[in-house]
Amino acid sequence: MALRDLKTLNRGKYQHAMNKLVRKFNKSIQEDWLWNSRFVMRQKAFYCRPYDDHSGMECDFILELKDTKTGKVETKHVDQYDASYKIWEWANSCITETWKVWQEDPNPNEQARIEGRQPPELW
Repeated sequence: MALRDLKTLNRGKYQHAMNKLVRKFNKSIQEDWLWNSRFVMRQKAFYCRPYDDHSGMECDFILELKDTKTGKVETKHVDQYDASYKIWEWANSCITETWKVWQEDPNPNEQARIEGRQPPELW
């Protein structure tokens, strides 16, 4: 269930839903043949407040993305609405624009080839 669809006053359900998104992101980066666990996302803080009519809660999350190779860290505030999309968009922006991984490092495709990792078979 997506974070935006939750209609409960149980903080734990919101926390669990965000943790699930973060685990999914980390697993995807871990299994990626190109990045090979280079980036790690963590949830640093979590804030919730109930709606006035007590029909649900509004939650905010502070996430941290770390480049384990260079040690660079970026922090982002994310609300529960469209959290999944925002996480991937933010991570992509950090990797390609903020940290400029593609420009500063040798070609990651070449590094993967040197280490013997191959792209997955597409056909």
